[in-house]
Amino acid sequence: MIVRGLAGIALAVGALAVLSLYRETLGVPVSVLALLTTMLFWVTQATSWNILSGYSGYFSFGQAAYVGVGAYTTAVLFGRHRLDFGLTVLIAAGLCAVLALGIGVLAFRLRSLRGEIFALLTLAVPFILAALARINGSIDGGQGIIVAVPDFPASIGLFQDFLYLVNLLVAGAAVAVAFLMARTRSGWALATIRDAEDVGEALGVATFRYKLTALVASAVIGGVGGSIFALQIGFVTVDSVFTLTVPLFVIVMSVLGGRTHWIGPVLGAVLVVLLQDRLTAADLLGWQPVILGGVLIAMVLAAPEGLYPRVRALLPASRRARPVDPSELDIRMSPVDGAETALVECDELTKNFGGVRAVAGLSLRIRAGELVGLIGPNGSGKTTLVSLLAGSVRPTGGTVRIAGRDTTGLPPHRIAHLGVARTYQIPRPFASMTVRDNVAMAIMFGREPERSLTRARRVATGHLAMVGLEKLAHAAPAALNLHQRQLLEIARALATAPAVLLLDEALAGLNPAEIDNAVEVIRRIHASGVAIVIVEHLLRVVRAVATRVVVLDRGSVLADGDPATVLADPAVVRAYLGKRSHA
Repeated sequence: MIVRGLAGIALAVGALAVLSLYRETLGVPVSVLALLTTMLFWVTQATSWNILSGYSGYFSFGQAAYVGVGAYTTAVLFGRHRLDFGLTVLIAAGLCAVLALGIGVLAFRLRSLRGEIFALLTLAVPFILAALARINGSIDGGQGIIVAVPDFPASIGLFQDFLYLVNLLVAGAAVAVAFLMARTRSGWALATIRDAEDVGEALGVATFRYKLTALVASAVIGGVGGSIFALQIGFVTVDSVFTLTVPLFVIVMSVLGGRTHWIGPVLGAVLVVLLQDRLTAADLLGWQPVILGGVLIAMVLAAPEGLYPRVRALLPASRRARPVDPSELDIRMSPVDGAETALVECDELTKNFGGVRAVAGLSLRIRAGELVGLIGPNGSGKTTLVSLLAGSVRPTGGTVRIAGRDTTGLPPHRIAHLGVARTYQIPRPFASMTVRDNVAMAIMFGREPERSLTRARRVATGHLAMVGLEKLAHAAPAALNLHQRQLLEIARALATAPAVLLLDEALAGLNPAEIDNAVEVIRRIHASGVAIVIVEHLLRVVRAVATRVVVLDRGSVLADGDPATVLADPAVVRAYLGKRSHA
């Protein structure tokens, strides 16, 4: 599939190159090449933006920074100092990569820099760079830089032919990179970040690394496109490259075409440039912002996901799920043998939220193969403890060890690779993926990563069968009811091959029949050898499944032991059950 796709992109580039190489024979006017050159520039920039912002959901308004760095690198080094043009393009790519690394390390290491905060950060970068270019005489000094025509083979033809072919090469390479990322682990990792970043991290996705990779790839492509743009405009000024027009146009193009797919920005760029050309030809250039804005509003209302998903929906429906043969099921789980093994160890664990102490000096041991019922009144610290064990919340004090390794400061994806998986009180599936692919993501990035998506999907079918969702493998999560979404949460967590599974109120909101079904699923999972910690308010469920009960009260362990003894403890009755001791 990947080879065919790349071959198709190469074939399209070759076919478009013919328009220039055989321009006179085909009777193609130079004006058409000029229009296509502009179109290709925007294909490059929109694709560049989409690799980060479309795939991962981190909206950037800083595309002009990479275009400006690329354009000024070529303008200064080639236009002023006559350095080889090709070398200036490589230098521009390197400078943009360094700039992106700086932005990424700052933004992605600080978890608070998401959403509109990330957008504002990226918006500030081109303004800063523009100011530096204006005040620094060695860059621009406010005068602008003339960029001469570089040497190129006479066999190519006119300078417009050269510009067209170079832009075609860069645009083709950009689309190929976007296609590769979409079809490999990087694309799936970025999709989990777009849908639910912290959930993906808890499943084993190294979100920082994938975001940074996407940002650097986006910057390099944008910078290379900017270098060629310097030749295209011939006179580089601050206002011509460090402009809001660049980020606004690439966002419009990607949203119009479909920003979750690699071909979306290409469609959007073609449409917008053609519309601009028709408006200019009709002497309506002054109306361009109004008309473009109106088209964008209409498209967002008619096709909020962009043109490509709407076109794709008209194609023949994807294959339906077939019945599952039990002999085909492939379920991977890696329980730790030995009931006496201390799988989870907490020592003096503390977590403060401002002035509130959610967990207060808690010490706890969970052995391999146990099924621990974690109960306590609301606000006793149960969910906070689950988050501390999974690494999504960092402790204020104390330590956590998983299978003997200190995980206190590790990121969630590293803890997932050590064998910890969790579910959430409110199910949080990846909305853009099918039920099967939700589970396949956990297999691809979990404790025993599977590099092949095809094999991961096959294994995912087994996990769906474990919880009874195999017939819904090709459904969208939005089509599932609450019980089915909670079962999907369990299947996805199970697919990471955990040694310990943390179920945070996985039965909340279910009717009695659904609760009984979920209990049977939990028993099957436990029978496979996976240790389970279940946070649950229904004591009949705890009595039915737990081999041990731990009661929390005000962030500390109030009682710990077998269910019958703990639930009859007067202190537990007073703190949790109150007068209804037989609840």
